[in-house]
Amino acid sequence: MNTSRISRLALALAFGVTLSACSSTPPDQLPSEQVAPGTAARPILSAEEAKNFQQARYFTAMDPNAAPWSPYAIRLPAQPDFVVGAAGTQGVTHTSIQAAVDAAISKHSSTRQYIAILPGEYQGTVYVPAASGSVTLYGTGEKPLDVKIGLALDSEMDTTTWRRAVNPAGRYMPGKPAWYMFDRCQSKHSATVGVMCSAVVWSQNNGLQLQNLTIENNLGDSVDAGNHQAVALRSDGDQVQIDKVNILGRQNTFFVTNSGVDNALKNNRITRTLVTNSYIEGDVDIVSGRGAVVFDNTDFRVMNSRTQQEGYVFAPATLSNMFYGFLAVNSRFTAAGDGVAQLGRSLDVDSASNGQVVIRDSVINEGFNMAKPWGNAAISQRPYAGNTGTVDDKGNVQRNLNDANYNRMWEYNNRGVGSKVIAEPKQ
Repeated sequence: MNTSRISRLALALAFGVTLSACSSTPPDQLPSEQVAPGTAARPILSAEEAKNFQQARYFTAMDPNAAPWSPYAIRLPAQPDFVVGAAGTQGVTHTSIQAAVDAAISKHSSTRQYIAILPGEYQGTVYVPAASGSVTLYGTGEKPLDVKIGLALDSEMDTTTWRRAVNPAGRYMPGKPAWYMFDRCQSKHSATVGVMCSAVVWSQNNGLQLQNLTIENNLGDSVDAGNHQAVALRSDGDQVQIDKVNILGRQNTFFVTNSGVDNALKNNRITRTLVTNSYIEGDVDIVSGRGAVVFDNTDFRVMNSRTQQEGYVFAPATLSNMFYGFLAVNSRFTAAGDGVAQLGRSLDVDSASNGQVVIRDSVINEGFNMAKPWGNAAISQRPYAGNTGTVDDKGNVQRNLNDANYNRMWEYNNRGVGSKVIAEPKQ
């Protein structure tokens, strides 16, 4: 486990946002100065437009015959189904998380299976297959850092190197529930395993719940600033809840897809995820993929220790015909470095993509590029273009929020030193 990473995390959580020494009121506590329609580089929603972007809208089912998802707080049982910890410890049923997951899936139960994880460091991957029942993994420590799940994986690994790192002692074998997930990656005919197989924790489980854990791809700064995706958490399931979880990595730290196949980003199915009270860290495209994800009371930090190039928090691959991608509310954004980080960019995996992000009612602190907070698309390099629309004589903003000629990256009612909207120079 990367101890310097954990030290920075502890400091960040202990001290929170940076306070201004020049004002009696910290900048993050002042009223928002963001006013609609904003600028082409930094478009701002009006209060009326912002009504479209709330949790309930993001969790409406795409199937008109299905009910919307209304997540409730994670409820833990008095007695879990399985307990993971050191051998010989009272109550422990398994010494590895994967073994407990395999046991839970093998029950073929339609009821939720609860796996308690005792404090400690658990090196290795965890794969949670699709199943008839949902799985809850939770740490029993006082804080998320007490339970650490980690491994160093790189998208640039060849399959042989990757196989040795992921399966050194036969953790995945034919007949075990997660074998098909492991086999999909080890059977690749490409030179490298790619981003999707670089995940430390990978779940295809609908209804998965994660609580009070730290998940880290600790490849960290051992690689250069090139293309080294190193996913900490990959989730393909629907109705996923993540609460009080630290998700730590560098490139593509948290990847949310919509299928269990490698061409997931080409499917029309959308998955829904709620992240609360958590901490997410990385440098490039920290939160990526195609899914409807709501982040509530979550800290995002751009590290930039591997590269001094632009860092990006969000990299959505939302389909153009899907109205909802990533939503951050009541959250905090900080970045190391001198104004080089950006809030996000569209992933643009194909011509049908037009990434969608809203950051609202949040605090954006130091380190972000205020003049250009949104970047050009990652794959297509499509220049960022924000839609400012027109303002009528009553002050109402008129614009199509899903106009395909523009990016769909918006802000509303944000505060902090990095939230300032810089006026565009007159031509």
